[in-house]
Amino acid sequence: MDKPQELALGEKITVQTVPGREGKAIGRFPDGRVILFDQNSQYSSVIAPGQSVECHVIFIQEKYVIVTPISEPIKMEATPVPRVDVDKVLEDLVGETSRIDLDKIVEDLEKLVGEVPKKSKVIPRALIHVIWLERLIIRILADYVSTRSKS
Repeated sequence: MDKPQELALGEKITVQTVPGREGKAIGRFPDGRVILFDQNSQYSSVIAPGQSVECHVIFIQEKYVIVTPISEPIKMEATPVPRVDVDKVLEDLVGETSRIDLDKIVEDLEKLVGEVPKKSKVIPRALIHVIWLERLIIRILADYVSTRSKS
């Protein structure tokens, strides 16, 4: 999680609204804190998800911040998402993984499991499981790419 954003009471911020509980609009900081809107504001009834709202900070807590809107919310414009060539990404991923000697890495991790104290064994074991999962995903993706290229 990101470092908490430094805030001061009365500070002016712009909040991008998203759906919260019961469909009410909230905001979120990159650090995960929730931004709640003062319900006594003249604009509170028109705030909805998908808007940008100018606000003043009126209350700060560790997990949430309360703001009071100072202007009418503005509908956010959707930004176009660039097209991604999924087949190219999958081919690149499969190619990259084939250059890594995963068997040697697993072998070294298995040796490590035998050498480290009992409480520390969980880390190399977890890494071995991640590699097994990665191999499974790569096989599935490779089959998908080869099936797509044949059709």
